[in-house]
Amino acid sequence: MNEPATETMRAVIGTAGHVDHGKTALIKALTGITTARAHEEACGMTLDLGFAHFDDDEGNTIGVIDVPGHERFIRNMVAGVWSLDLVLLVVAADEGWMPMSTDHLNVAHAMGIRNIILCINKCDAVDADTLSLVEEEALENCMEITGEIPDSICVSALTGENIAALRKMISRQLKGVERKPLTHGGHLYIDRVFTVNGIGTVVTGSLADGSLKIGDKLKLYPAGKDVQVRTLQSYHKNLNEAFPVSRVAVGLKGVSRKELERGHCITSRDSACSVADQLFVRLDIEPEAIHENRKNREVEVAIGTWHGLAQLVHIRGTRLARLKLSAPAPCFWSQSLAMIRHGGSDLIHSGQVVWSGDIAMHLRKRLHPLLDALPEELKPIDQVKLSLDLYGYAPAHDLNKDEWDSNYLLMEGWLLSKAFHESTLTRILDLLEKEGEGTAMTLAEMSTRLSVEAEVLEQLLQALKSEGKVRMSKDAWMAGGGASEDDLGADARALLDLIREADRAGLEAGKAKIPGAQKSLRNLARLGFITAFEGKIYYTTELYNKLVSEVLEGCKIGDRFSIPEVKERTGLSRKYMIPLLNRMELDGWVRRDENERIVLKTPDAEAIAA
Repeated sequence: MNEPATETMRAVIGTAGHVDHGKTALIKALTGITTARAHEEACGMTLDLGFAHFDDDEGNTIGVIDVPGHERFIRNMVAGVWSLDLVLLVVAADEGWMPMSTDHLNVAHAMGIRNIILCINKCDAVDADTLSLVEEEALENCMEITGEIPDSICVSALTGENIAALRKMISRQLKGVERKPLTHGGHLYIDRVFTVNGIGTVVTGSLADGSLKIGDKLKLYPAGKDVQVRTLQSYHKNLNEAFPVSRVAVGLKGVSRKELERGHCITSRDSACSVADQLFVRLDIEPEAIHENRKNREVEVAIGTWHGLAQLVHIRGTRLARLKLSAPAPCFWSQSLAMIRHGGSDLIHSGQVVWSGDIAMHLRKRLHPLLDALPEELKPIDQVKLSLDLYGYAPAHDLNKDEWDSNYLLMEGWLLSKAFHESTLTRILDLLEKEGEGTAMTLAEMSTRLSVEAEVLEQLLQALKSEGKVRMSKDAWMAGGGASEDDLGADARALLDLIREADRAGLEAGKAKIPGAQKSLRNLARLGFITAFEGKIYYTTELYNKLVSEVLEGCKIGDRFSIPEVKERTGLSRKYMIPLLNRMELDGWVRRDENERIVLKTPDAEAIAA
């Protein structure tokens, strides 16, 4: 039976520490669950992530991730710590602080985890003096790496000594955890993929920054594929809705097991997830602290559960670096990441993502100082300000009105600077006028030419249309006022498309067996989209103007021309030629004199007069 969701404290913690210091045994003592698989128990070593949970004294379920301690499996360890609320740093009393104790703490700190409990395990294996020395050394090392002295406790996973006290310490620390609002939207980095009979494809991971419900339609990155939640389970309980932060198993529709792997990310449809093979990151060290590491080098990057190679390029005089990833990775702005020595286990750098994706060279020089000037504690509004400073516009989702001033305008989900707004309106008109009278440009073409996001450009074009400065014709934009095609109803647009397809044969209203066509044709003619000829033949006004130009090409006012000359210039048969000439006479272009027409005005003269 599905259990109703309740408002409880939700958290996920994990272990860290050197191989054989008793992390897996400690989790068994804490939770009663053995995370080691059969082949891991046989070799006496954790090789990949293990999962368990326990309930604290208040009934809150706390997820626990067991990570491998051997340096060969540091990449698996990194995949387990990205979403943790707290890390249990396990140090064996009979061995003391070891190399992987340093590496694991460095990685946890690099991934943004600030809540640490130092857990001295195997306290039953040494005397009191040795235990005190081991604890003191471990606290000093923690202070040196993180800048803080963590809570500490001495326990024995073997005898159970102080295990209950450790549970209380964990619960107490978790109550004080403050998660900064990321507005990334609900997301889950995948750490395991498998299939279950009757369900199909299942993924597991730690759910962060938003809830998931059965039936939710999600995005799978980096593929960008649409998937749907079939089932939800957390800590062996079936759920209708799962909340962050918790360990969740998600049954997915619309994707096979072969399409999924560790490092992929499922997100809500409105998530701010981006997929990029180039990242700009702000390193957690000062520029003067970068010595031999300044040169370009290959590193291993860990972001979420994603892991891959990258070329690291430092940006001189700043804390910034550019990462050229070996493959596109799903990521979020302000997300923490770790850079590990290629083939090793030691941390080279840690940092935060401050820009994802490549950027045009002419903008890159402007971008670097903007990134370097970002505040130390990054907030969602800082990303908006960054985009405004660089482009002049930014998405306005989840922003409060008091977060921007009178120098900005809000337009349909976008925030624009007034300077950008005014200059881009001018650039649009200049571009259309430069292309020449009667020339139309598609939204995509204008977006490329002006280097402005299509959604933003659409808003600006609509503003110009309301002022009668541009109009839409044939799904493209052109200068000048008048009716705009995007204001037409679906039936009228379909009829207009038929007339366009008919081309020089025109649409004969008497033969068009379309309900309500006569009324729509009259309306289209009134709005100037089509021109009516005698005999109820309709041409698009654009084609009519083109035919007028062809007929009068090379003519001067007062010149005469004959019907055979019109046929030669336009290719029209007499059926369409006579109605065309009669319409031209009605519009004042020509006057009939027997079988000839006398030119009264020319397109060139009209253009000069205009």
